[in-house]
Amino acid sequence: MPLSIAALSPRTASSATPPASRGRLLLNLLLLSSLSSVLLMADDFLQQLFTPANHAELELRFVLVVFLFSLALWLCAMPRLVSALLVMLAGMQLIQLGHVSFFGEPLNAMDIASLFSDWAEVQETAWHSLGDHWNVLPSVLLPYGLLLWLHRTLPARIALPRSRWALLIIVLVLGAKPYRATYRDFSAFTPGPTRSALHNSFNAFTYFGVRLAFREQESLPPAPFSPYRIIAQPSQTRHIWVVVADSLRTDRLPMYGYSRNTTPTLNRLHASGQLLARPGIAAGVATAVSLPNLLNAIREPGQPHLLRQQPHNLFALARRTGFKTHWVSAQESKLLSHLGQRHLDVSITREDYPLRFLERHDHTLIDLLAEQGWQSPSFAVINLRTAHLPYEENYDQHDEPVALWPTDAALPREVRQANAYDNALRYLDDVLEGIIQQFEQLEGERYLLITGDHGQLLGEDGRWGHNDLRAEVAEVPVMVLAREAPAEALHALEDKRWISHYQAARWTAQRLGWHIDNPNQRAGEHFVQGKLLFGDNLIQRVVETEQGLRYEEPRLLSRWLRQLPATDQPQPQLGDTRSPAPAATPNG
Repeated sequence: MPLSIAALSPRTASSATPPASRGRLLLNLLLLSSLSSVLLMADDFLQQLFTPANHAELELRFVLVVFLFSLALWLCAMPRLVSALLVMLAGMQLIQLGHVSFFGEPLNAMDIASLFSDWAEVQETAWHSLGDHWNVLPSVLLPYGLLLWLHRTLPARIALPRSRWALLIIVLVLGAKPYRATYRDFSAFTPGPTRSALHNSFNAFTYFGVRLAFREQESLPPAPFSPYRIIAQPSQTRHIWVVVADSLRTDRLPMYGYSRNTTPTLNRLHASGQLLARPGIAAGVATAVSLPNLLNAIREPGQPHLLRQQPHNLFALARRTGFKTHWVSAQESKLLSHLGQRHLDVSITREDYPLRFLERHDHTLIDLLAEQGWQSPSFAVINLRTAHLPYEENYDQHDEPVALWPTDAALPREVRQANAYDNALRYLDDVLEGIIQQFEQLEGERYLLITGDHGQLLGEDGRWGHNDLRAEVAEVPVMVLAREAPAEALHALEDKRWISHYQAARWTAQRLGWHIDNPNQRAGEHFVQGKLLFGDNLIQRVVETEQGLRYEEPRLLSRWLRQLPATDQPQPQLGDTRSPAPAATPNG
């Protein structure tokens, strides 16, 4: 917006101001606006001194917007407003650069939704990871602290032009993105790795604030799927336990070809032909997504009514055939959301025994299982936290014989975190050994199914954690230990190269005495959902091929649903092709 001297406040300038003075005022304004622009975008380049995860580059268009914004901040002459805006931006940038440092990619709106829904977990992980990511604090606080100091001190010492018209510029700059979010979908606000972190923050926080925060999720196009049919069938099963281990990757287990013996108990059972093991495909990239889809036996995304009505919920089906239902979890009770809590006879979480879990961590589950006095028949889901971040917190206080790989602070992050994860798996195996001992004390036909809720990124392509639609997060193990069971009970699993969460749930329902007939099912086709359970979400279609699993590019659920009626055949495949995991058989 052109600057009119006539519009300037008479306190510092007027139409009578000598030309030399007017020139000096404008020069001061341009210099401070340029310096402010540099400081607003400096956090990226400061972070790049510490980590290669930040790929931000300067974009001329955004630089001009930042300069215009900086100019307006100096012109408006409202230090309290400017301070509030700078504090807000600094807070956004702390979250943004923290996400880049930890996960290796920019923050998006769905990450923000996950952050607030899992705030306690985020705090714990951030605190224990501070040693690796401390550089975020100076990268943000130094430039923004200097900006605050400049705006609080210089206006009283340096003559500057002033204009209330500058407020219009601020409103236009800050309001353009929210207005755009009212009519554009998520794809228009996805972050770019080479964009300025401030640009990505504007996009992410804007879309979150306008479309996700404090409001019901937008309705999706109707899903053109036929309802599943539930058919009762004979079953002699007396007990079935499902163990879900958090963040469990397939390729870090020796029975799937990993060089380290991270799970000696499971490996021994597999080598002796007692444990069936197959590579699996998770239903989602986050616990709050994969568990509800697994325990409600849902294959196709875009069917929220199945999560609410739960017509084929495994706890409900178990109860209908006389099983006593149990949920025993080392995690918080909020995970029970949409899992079928109303169908539970026994529900135990870490919040019920906080001191015991603080002292014994996941080993507490072994003690709790021993106290249940199992009645036949029983159906139990046992939820472990052992391999969840921060890994060391799960195992470093125990005297159990856990073989440790080094996690010295001097080691590179990739090595240290990979070793800590393997240590956590070794501890997981020790917990599973205790659970298996409890399982072996039961009588009659019984099954123990072990899987992960999702996998975990350990630095691949600079990425960490989960919540990403990537193969390392989608692929989980599926293992079954059967006792006093007919041979045909495992045939449906033995014949598969991969077992999805949906297929594992369908097989579990059969053991409980129910056949789930899904007319929508296509052989060799699977779905992995993004981090949101409801509303529009990124999803990924995964197809089995002779060469391995083929991953399509992630797509917005709403767009995929709109195209379904006209799509009767699989679409051309995009994305990477993964080689099949080693075919693990119960005979080793």
